[in-house]
Amino acid sequence: MKSLYIAALGAMAACQPGILVAQTLTDNDANSNNIEETIVLGFRQAGYTEITQSAEKLTNMPGSFGDPVGAITALPGVITPRDGGEPAVRGSAPEDNRYYIDGMPAGYIFHEFNTSIFDENVVQDFQLFAAGFGAQYSEATGAVFDIRLRDPVNDAFMTKVTASMLRAGVFVESGLSDSAAFYLSARHGLIHLFVSEDDEPDDDGVRVISAPKDTDYQFKTKWDMADSHSLSLSLAGASDFAEAEFGEYNNEAQKNPDFAGQATIDRNFHSQGINYTFVSDDNVESNLTLARYADSRLVEWGDDYYLELELENILARGHLSQQFGNHTVSLGGEYSNKTHDYNARLIRFICTDFDVDCEDRRGLVEEVVSLDIAETNIYLTDFWQPADRVSVELGVQRSGNDYTEDYYINPKLALSWMFVEGLTVSTSGGRYNRTPDIETIVPAVGNPALESLRAEHYTLGLAGEVGESWTWSVEGYFKMLTNLPLALDESQPDADAYYSNDVEGEVRGVDIMLNKNLTEKWFGWAAVSLAKSERTNLRTDETREYTLDTPVVFNLVANYQLTEKWMLGGRFTYKSGQATTEIVGIKPNEDFEGRYLPVYGEAYAKRLPYYSRLDFRAERSFSVAGNEASFFVDILNLLNRENVSEENLDYKKVNETGELYLKESVDMGIFPSVGVSITF
Repeated sequence: MKSLYIAALGAMAACQPGILVAQTLTDNDANSNNIEETIVLGFRQAGYTEITQSAEKLTNMPGSFGDPVGAITALPGVITPRDGGEPAVRGSAPEDNRYYIDGMPAGYIFHEFNTSIFDENVVQDFQLFAAGFGAQYSEATGAVFDIRLRDPVNDAFMTKVTASMLRAGVFVESGLSDSAAFYLSARHGLIHLFVSEDDEPDDDGVRVISAPKDTDYQFKTKWDMADSHSLSLSLAGASDFAEAEFGEYNNEAQKNPDFAGQATIDRNFHSQGINYTFVSDDNVESNLTLARYADSRLVEWGDDYYLELELENILARGHLSQQFGNHTVSLGGEYSNKTHDYNARLIRFICTDFDVDCEDRRGLVEEVVSLDIAETNIYLTDFWQPADRVSVELGVQRSGNDYTEDYYINPKLALSWMFVEGLTVSTSGGRYNRTPDIETIVPAVGNPALESLRAEHYTLGLAGEVGESWTWSVEGYFKMLTNLPLALDESQPDADAYYSNDVEGEVRGVDIMLNKNLTEKWFGWAAVSLAKSERTNLRTDETREYTLDTPVVFNLVANYQLTEKWMLGGRFTYKSGQATTEIVGIKPNEDFEGRYLPVYGEAYAKRLPYYSRLDFRAERSFSVAGNEASFFVDILNLLNRENVSEENLDYKKVNETGELYLKESVDMGIFPSVGVSITF
């Protein structure tokens, strides 16, 4: 059965576009759980209409709300920030990741409630390349999420309707002709119907006006023009909206009274792409994707402050692969023409993840600017199998952009050797680069002269099997991050540049996973991650723990087929508390008379209490008038544990007494959801 965790150590073959993977864990039915050992060369000509068993297992994972992509938080090395949003992978920042949907880039794949934008019916498979990924991926220094949507099934018209407390959706699929088919998924969030508007602010000084509202859609049609040619059209999009009010005693409003009042977040993206694929009988494969992607984000708050970011990306991406004996050579490239529109009226704070406090250099900025950035990636790879159980991938990439005018030659290497039956050692390494975040290079708030961010990845691992239903893997990794941005304080001679490339990072860790395939009515996995992530200010030689550094993460997942119709499952998560900085005192706020600011101790030297959560899921299948249906119950945080998410000043007491008082904020308590799905 295909490994739930697609590690870069053993996945260099999977990185090759179109190549049938050899010496990797493959999908099998429940009665066969052996590792595939046969070396297979050539290209896959069959379609991808079936959802893989790996994706199905993640769909059934408790705590995921039936969302296979959202279930990645139970995989080794993946950390969700305490404020939610995109995940951090193996010590890198969330901004260091890149997301692909059927070969097209996506700006974001997670809604505000941390569920993904994908209907469970359309995800054929996805791969998380946590480190050491291949040359065909660019503009990522952290991890790559490569999501494949399945091809439409050419069959009679069908409809599937799903509704829960989280969202409702409809999925339709049908053949159009003997050689063409399509499907459409459309969903709308419903959580705002169950979370009413608050009458008073909560303990954190926030009054909910409108709970998060989200929508998403995916459309795909495929035309098999001939045995060797196919053409597909894909459309995808998502939106998120939330509205709240920052009250008098909110932490940010106390630091910046002009931030108090109503705040909204409104974000959406839409993408359109067309893909042509050619696969011949003489081991030639080619692929070309043309796509357009548009992303819009508007944040409004306080005293008429706003930040509007719009992005239009025109993309061309393709490759040509040819097999020569035991070599498969691929030549490919990607061209992205991005137009960033930046429109803002805000208070400028110069800070990055390295900084504890963003209150320095406060100033009003009103800026409207448009930036055009062209990013290119050209690569050549050779996937070579010198022996039956040995795989080698050599790659080289030229990647860069015309804004910073940085272009790099990045070598890649990956090796895999099954040295005894069922036991494989793997290693990989490579160099990577990406364009700086737009907020750090826009004039008036950033430094247009910043250079691209860079990284080096190295991995080493061992994987094997125990009996017929157990597999395991141990992977060590090291990342060197360079050219990271440093926020310049007023004491620096080049303070007017706002940022410089004077932060470096080191990440080291090991991921351990034990996987149980579906036998004897149950499946599951246990995953442990041990890691250390640090950042160093090159101007002061000061080294700090990265804000998302999480030394220990443990996940245990199990699903049990209680009866023919009932499936029960649980997930337990334990992880170290997030690095934080202790507040040791208070001081007057020089910008606002009568207000106070925190005085911080040693940066990121303290940790919040450990985090733990137990999630539960039960699903029962049944029929309605001969139609397949299911009923499911999800309960997040079943034990209602109060996990501390941050520690701030208790401003109400501080303002009354002029003395130091602290209070803790906690994550979401128990959250139940019920739903039903019917297929017509």
